[in-house]
Amino acid sequence: MSGGSGWGGRGAGQGPAGARGGGSGGVFLPLALSWAAGAVVRLAVGYLVAHGLVRLLGTEARLDDFAWRLGLLHVPAVLATALTVLAAVRVLPEERRGSRALYLSAALAVPLVALCYGYATAWQVAGIEGAVMPVVAAATGAAVGLGVDRLLEEGEPDALAGSLTVK
Repeated sequence: MSGGSGWGGRGAGQGPAGARGGGSGGVFLPLALSWAAGAVVRLAVGYLVAHGLVRLLGTEARLDDFAWRLGLLHVPAVLATALTVLAAVRVLPEERRGSRALYLSAALAVPLVALCYGYATAWQVAGIEGAVMPVVAAATGAAVGLGVDRLLEEGEPDALAGSLTVK
């Protein structure tokens, strides 16, 4: 079948979608691995927070107080997002990190999906705090996760420890 039908050849535009990226697997495979790593970390941290922290300490009286809700729900959400972003970007291969679009889509896809899922499942009970604080937690966690990754990328083994010490 070499009569120019395009079935047997690899002419212009005949390769599989995403194969023009230059690496093995194109663009989708590294993104999918990053998303999978982020999803696993998000689910694990979410499970630990829900079953370890909220079940142990989250009484009705405590959850009526904003300070307790902040400590039991919102601060762990920042930590979960930061760990999710960090796991997702650390799995992304080095040659793909140069593309800002790939880097950010690898980092932010799972936290954004989790945010949308949270809004979709709890929209009946969300007041002003339930609408604003998840966005604040996601934005703060994403900034922290990207910042820690940037510190780890500087190549200095003590870059993270040195930036956290008070001089």
